[in-house]
Formats: sequence, C-alpha cells, structure tokens
Amino acid sequence: MDGGQKIDCFNIVMADGRRHVSHQFRCFLCGKKDGAKVHCVEECCIAPGGTKIPYFHVTCARQAGLEVSSDPDFVLACYRHANSSFVFRARLEDFMEIEIMRYSEKAQMKNLLKISNPMSWDHASRLFHSAVDVLRTLGWAWRWAEWWVESGDNWEPLIRDDQNEEEMTDKELKRVESTPESRCDDARRCRLAALGAALRNRDYDKIEGDDQAPLERALMAVMSTPSLVGPLKQKEKEFYVTWFSLAYRSAAPRLGFGDHKTPVESDSYCVHQADGSLKFELGARPLPGKTPPEKENGFFEPRVDEPDDFLQILTSGSPIKKKRQRQSA
Repeated sequence: MDGGQKIDCFNIVMADGRRHVSHQFRCFLCGKKDGAKVHCVEECCIAPGGTKIPYFHVTCARQAGLEVSSDPDFVLACYRHANSSFVFRARLEDFMEIEIMRYSEKAQMKNLLKISNPMSWDHASRLFHSAVDVLRTLGWAWRWAEWWVESGDNWEPLIRDDQNEEEMTDKELKRVESTPESRCDDARRCRLAALGAALRNRDYDKIEGDDQAPLERALMAVMSTPSLVGPLKQKEKEFYVTWFSLAYRSAAPRLGFGDHKTPVESDSYCVHQADGSLKFELGARPLPGKTPPEKENGFFEPRVDEPDDFLQILTSGSPIKKKRQRQSA
C-alpha cells in the first residue's frame, strides 16, 4: 500500500464466511487446509523434502515445539529457522535447569539452616508442567523427525561469562557431530517417529502395563541418542524418563494425546509415500519399547523394518489417491 504500510491478511475470512485467505495452503504439520495459517518468518524458506513454502496453524506449530512468539512482534519459525532456544535439545536443557536450580537453592539453604531441603510443591509443579510441554513436542515426532533427519537443528551451547568458546573443545561444549545419513540411522534405531505416533494415540494405554516398562524403554532409547538430545549421563537419562513417564500417565489434556489430539489429514504429508500408511498411527508397526533391548544393558530394541520418509523428496499429490488410481486402472 501507499506509504509502505503492510496489511496482515492471514486471519481474514473470505466472502463465503467459511474459508480463510490461506485456505489453499496446507498446514505443514497437520496437513489440513482449513483455518488461518502463517508461513515461516524466513521469506526464502523451503519446506524440507519439497519445493514449497511451509505454512502452519499457530496451534499446531506451538504444540509441535516450533518457535511461536509475539514479543515484540509476532514470529513463527519452522523447525529449520527457529531460534536455538526452541530446538528439542534446548527444551530438555531448560527442563533440567529447573532441577539444577533446585539443588543450587538446596545447597544454599543447607549452608544457612544446616537442614535438608526436600522438593517443594512449587518445584514439583514446575517440573511436571515442563515435562508435559517437552513430551507434547515429542508426540509430534511422527512429523518433525523427517525435518530433523534432513536438517539437524540449530542448537547452540550456553557459554558462561567466565568461559571462552574459542578455547573450549567440542567435548566441553557438548557438541555432537552428525550428518543426514547418521541422523537417519539414529532416528530409525530409536524409533523416533513411531514413538511420536504411539504417544499421540496413547497406545501405551491399550494393554495393562505397557505404560510402565515398554514406555520407559522407548523413552530411554530416545534419551540415548546423542545427535538429538546431546551427550547425556545415565542419571540425566533416568531423570528425563521418570518425569516424562509421569507426565504421560497423568493423561493431562495439555499433552494433546488420545481424546485431546489435534485432528490431522489422512493424505499428503501425513502418510508414508511408499505404501500410503498413516504416519500418525502405528498401524502394523510394533509398539516402541515393547521388545526389550537386544543387548544386556543396552537401550535399543532389535531393528524394525517399518516405513518412513526420511531423506525423501516429497511428491505432489496423495499416495493414497495414487494407489487407488493404480488399482482402478
């Protein structure tokens, strides 16, 4: 417009009263065309595995752990362009920081009062809500695992004022080198995408006891994948697994699992290109963690032959529709 002013039309309803201006675009997470959608803040962004600009429902983006903020201006950034504080590993570190601060406060109190300082209700509440937020993000791994495999993340180490990054080794910085091929192998080994689908549908509730050892084994496999979560110590892994298991068993609506899950399309981005099977449901895939690790004291179950779209170029159209067209030809 004149004067260089811009009008944001993403939330404008069309004359028919039913569709939004952005109705022709699919949400790159749920695959649906309805509702208002926003494209990545990076104007030249291209969707992973494709050639199109990714659009997202704000609610889907927030649940999946993408950057959604409004301070001072509204920003929505895709997995590849999100601020480093929004990546999955950084969310884990923020979660751990709550516990670290508790111990720091405990040490201070012990020095002052010479008595023990058990966990307060405030700290327990903060830990639980943080666990819910991180687990909710993991419940969308059936979708974002492909992006992580292709692009990795933009995690950055937190440097204290008394540290010099240039003088520190990668080990001290806790950097983990990886390639798309190595991340593809890691995602398949820990069954990252399948776990996201199982969490989303609360598949660990279907058989009594599956929300105990099988769930904990599946979570431990993910926490034992350094390229995704960093080089964790065993106690740190156990801490995460304990709290994420508690968050799952709480069945909190905020998780977005089971009856509270976000509706998604049954075509396009949400199905595997090879066979048209649904990414967001386990289907014929075995429950992650159901089979014990293949080695004693190991973390990963035997390899499972299951479909995925890792490192594949997205094709136009729906695999399900193409399958039906072939069958009817």
